[in-house]
Amino acid sequence: MFDLHLLAKKLNSCRSRLEYSVYEVSENTGIDIDRILNFENGSLEPKGDEILILADFFKEDYRYFISNQQSSASENTDSLYRQFGGEFSKEDRRSIQEFLFLCECEADIWELLEKKNKKYDLPIRINNNFIEEAEVIAIQIRKFIGYKDHELLQNIFDDFRKLGIHIFRRELNNSNLSGIFIQHPIAGKCILVNYSEDLYRQNFTLAHEVAHSIFDTNSEYNVSFTRENQDSKEIRANRFAAAFLMPQSVLKSLKIVSWTDDHLIKVAEQLRVNVISLLYRLKSLNILNHKQVEDKRNLKVPTYLKEDPELKNLSERIASSKLKVLKRGLSTSYVRECYEAYSKSFISQSRLAEMFLIQEEELKDLLALFNLKLIYEF
Repeated sequence: MFDLHLLAKKLNSCRSRLEYSVYEVSENTGIDIDRILNFENGSLEPKGDEILILADFFKEDYRYFISNQQSSASENTDSLYRQFGGEFSKEDRRSIQEFLFLCECEADIWELLEKKNKKYDLPIRINNNFIEEAEVIAIQIRKFIGYKDHELLQNIFDDFRKLGIHIFRRELNNSNLSGIFIQHPIAGKCILVNYSEDLYRQNFTLAHEVAHSIFDTNSEYNVSFTRENQDSKEIRANRFAAAFLMPQSVLKSLKIVSWTDDHLIKVAEQLRVNVISLLYRLKSLNILNHKQVEDKRNLKVPTYLKEDPELKNLSERIASSKLKVLKRGLSTSYVRECYEAYSKSFISQSRLAEMFLIQEEELKDLLALFNLKLIYEF
């Protein structure tokens, strides 16, 4: 028998951090309000199916509720919300909870498929110059992933996943929120990037959060906003992102004497960064001066040139449907890995739907967006 008072505490915490009323929980789960209240005060033990229903609603592993020891990643968000509570709407809290659920699911899938990711260990620091350190480690990570010195990046979301980091994009209401890094007690390093951001900004945000996953592993979480932050950790993360996306060797190999508007837009497009990021990088490398940067800071890569690699070469209708799926966090790599586990009978069809945050009857249409089909038994 499990501890009813501990269960009550967990249920209260789940509801509180997601800002749901008892009425909303009852309405969404079909469980009577009086029963939920009794669960939350520790006077009534839920039935097995009620535990499963509540776990599904709160997007928690059911084992979290029936175990007296198991911890949940969402518990780490309690301190996050205490610090930045006003920044997260009720909808964004739900999005973050689903993101953490996807991270756990992906960790399960990687284990089932015996997927081996490369582990990058931060070397012993040779000096206390964190700017120089960020530059050196960024180049090392590029090589570790498999890129040559002057090779242009492809899909960096898939690239960083090779390091064993769980990476998801999700549309958030708060446009000032760029990304979050969370240490998941079960899944490990997890990164959420706000899909509401400009596509090239998403690339920078991802590299920035990866820096936190490398340098700041003692922190339970890190939240990055669009507004500037002069904290040394944020400066180092920005420098890492700049060095990873725009290596000094690549920029200097271009041998551009006079950086015209056309040069800046073309190079920014090739590197998949915004012009302003490129300008700051060129300034940091003493290729451009302050006045030159200020004169060009309003330059932008045209939106039509920015193409999400997940939507490349798709018809307008399919791209529109797939975009809605991407905004909920379901990347192509995640969908295909879950499907592989399903096709090998490691997981059931109902579990597959659960991992996709949908109902079973929606599976056929979602899989079609990724050129996949359900496997029927006759």
